[in-house]
Order: sequence, then structure tokens, then C-alpha cells
Amino acid sequence: MGVQPTMRLPGIDSADDFNAAARRGRWPMLCDPGCTFTYPLLHELFLLWHELAGPGDIPYRRDFNARRLRAYMKSLVIYERVDEGGRTRYRVRLMGSSLAAVVGELTGRYLDEAAGEKYLPRWYALIEAVLSARAPLRMLSRSDAFDKSYLTGEFLGAPLRADDDTVKLVLAMGHYDGTRSWTDVATEECRRLGLEPLGIL
Repeated sequence: MGVQPTMRLPGIDSADDFNAAARRGRWPMLCDPGCTFTYPLLHELFLLWHELAGPGDIPYRRDFNARRLRAYMKSLVIYERVDEGGRTRYRVRLMGSSLAAVVGELTGRYLDEAAGEKYLPRWYALIEAVLSARAPLRMLSRSDAFDKSYLTGEFLGAPLRADDDTVKLVLAMGHYDGTRSWTDVATEECRRLGLEPLGIL
């Protein structure tokens, strides 16, 4: 049946909403709507999304075929929001091997079946922020998976249209790095984004 988070998420309609929820929940995460990516492949995928979208639109999942995604596949994940009789769940449609090595292989599974209840609100908020923005977002986070809390991640999240024309899919790509601490990354990014310091989380 899965686990539903006991924390009821407020409306996540923007990067500001996400950052406010992250601060309240003490999640080691930040959202940058300006999409100033430092990892080159994330920036390339960001440009590809815009190329396939066209002005003011959202591309279809089918536009991101295997040939176009070849360079990014190991670090990709695709989430789907599923509404089941008034209950919203989130399924992992695809997960690349590099991400699976950090968080575990989740392809085909619902997040509420695979992740601990503690982590569901932040995962749900990330997906909802992207779907609500209807545009790509850049996320930064510390890994809380297994024994890998020394890793910091930079992510692209971008909405996609399903074949039925609904916007319920999120294409995400992540890059993990262990050379800088989350405290250093978060302090620098908060300063650059004009946010209050998060403190040590």
C-alpha cells in the first residue's frame, strides 16, 4: 500500500515556496529558478529541453528519445504524478545507473513504497515545484542516502507532457560531487541567491 507522509505539504507553486518549505522542514536542499548550472551536462540538457519545447511551451516525453538522451542516460530519472481516486502518488518511470548507485534502483516503483517516510515530503515537494513552475528548475541538495551524506548534488528538474497532453512527468538529472561540503555549498548559494543562511543541517 505504501507510506504517505504525515507532514501535509503546503502549496508548492514556485522556487520561493520550495525554499520556504525546505527551511521549515530542515531539508538540506535549495532551489535556484535561475538555472545557473555548474555541471556542463546539466546545462546541455537544460538547453535541449528549451530547444524541444519551443517558445512558451513544454516538450513531450516522446521527444526525448534514446538517441537524444544517450549522453545523459546514466544520471537521469523520470517521475510521473499519478492520481488514484483523490490520492496522489509519484512513480519512478526510469532511473539511470549512476543515480541508482546513490539512492537505490527505483525504476517502476512508487516513491511511497521505496523511500522512508522522513524523506517523502522533500521528494514530493521537488516534483510539485517543477510541475507548478512549468519550467526547468535547478536544485541543490546533500545526499541522505545510506552512508553517502558527504555527497552534494546538483540537479535539473524539467516538466514533460505525456501523450495525453497532460503535464504530469518530470525529467530530472543529477550530478553528485564529494569535493565540497554541503555547508560550503549551501552558504555560497544562499549568498548568491540572496537567501538567509540555512545554518548547518
